[in-house]
Amino acid sequence: YRLPRIILLSYIATLATGIGVIFSLLAVIQDRFGFPTWSLGLLAGIPFAMSLFGNIWLTPLADRGWELRLITLGCILLIASLIWMVFAVELWQWVAARALMGIAEGVSIGAARRVMLSWSPRRHGQALSSLMVAMLAGILIGPVLGGVLNEFGLALPFLVPAAAGVLVLMALPAVRPGEYERPTMRLSRRRLTALPGFLSGLLLAASNWLYIGVIDAIWARYMTDLGARPWLIGVGYLVIALPAIVLTPVSGRLADRVNPIRLALVAAVIGLPLLAGYGLVSAVLPLLVVGALHSACWAFVTLPGQAAVARAAPASQSAEAQGLVEAYGFVLSSVGAFAAAPIYGAAGPRSLFLITTAAVALTPVVVFLRRSRWRSVF
Repeated sequence: YRLPRIILLSYIATLATGIGVIFSLLAVIQDRFGFPTWSLGLLAGIPFAMSLFGNIWLTPLADRGWELRLITLGCILLIASLIWMVFAVELWQWVAARALMGIAEGVSIGAARRVMLSWSPRRHGQALSSLMVAMLAGILIGPVLGGVLNEFGLALPFLVPAAAGVLVLMALPAVRPGEYERPTMRLSRRRLTALPGFLSGLLLAASNWLYIGVIDAIWARYMTDLGARPWLIGVGYLVIALPAIVLTPVSGRLADRVNPIRLALVAAVIGLPLLAGYGLVSAVLPLLVVGALHSACWAFVTLPGQAAVARAAPASQSAEAQGLVEAYGFVLSSVGAFAAAPIYGAAGPRSLFLITTAAVALTPVVVFLRRSRWRSVF
């Protein structure tokens, strides 16, 4: 499966890059087209909201043999949305293009995780870590690419990933899932989440998406207010994503050897003061240091949570299980993205990140109180 794996991971990296190019350009787009500040949250959050459609209603089709069709559909929607953004001038056009991108992610990620798990049925952590590294690499490359290419024109940050998407689309037919259990009896979503360890893993895996929504919405504005140019904003994304990319494979291997929920719980608690630290700095360099340290903790929260869900769920419903993780995560990220810009504008970064930290802290508290449900499962 080496070549199919490379192609699939290349698509996921391209998808994440396409999603991420706009994050370092939000302030530029706002200033160029005269959009209000609240629109930053809308542009950042609408893909997360629209991905719910794909994750809840379409991802379960991957458990019935539709993996490649869903991934191909996602690639086509990605290309279409990027090309639309080249010509967009009105706010509704930007929002609609970003909505298409959210659907592309929603139909792709759960299906891709299903394929990866079919290739490594006994090493859930390692299989999912490869996919997460590809996603993080794309998220890392996207803002940097957007900031650099913007120096040569606003169209290039969208045309380059669109061209990469076309190349990947032509190679996708080579991707073939491995052999795995086909569903004979399907658990309802209520029974699925009631499985021991499933809900705690889901909560931990999705918890940091609230922070991601906040960062996506206000990072460019925050960095700009601290005096950073667009290229430095892109570099800032690189700095806060790189530790997670480096440590995610370590996290995946560790999650296969120890209780993944205990691992994620400890890392989540350690990361809380660092999350609050985003709002307690007043210069770019300290902000990047805090972000890098928090990213290192984040690597040991999300991936072990995903691995716990994969181990708790039946193999015949692995795509649906991972889709539920994404769906809950996207709900949180939508809330974070939509709320971040108004709070930032009204109360500033300190209040914003203290509120975010308090909200994220609810997850480890709930998981700890439910420890009797997962302590002896893994």
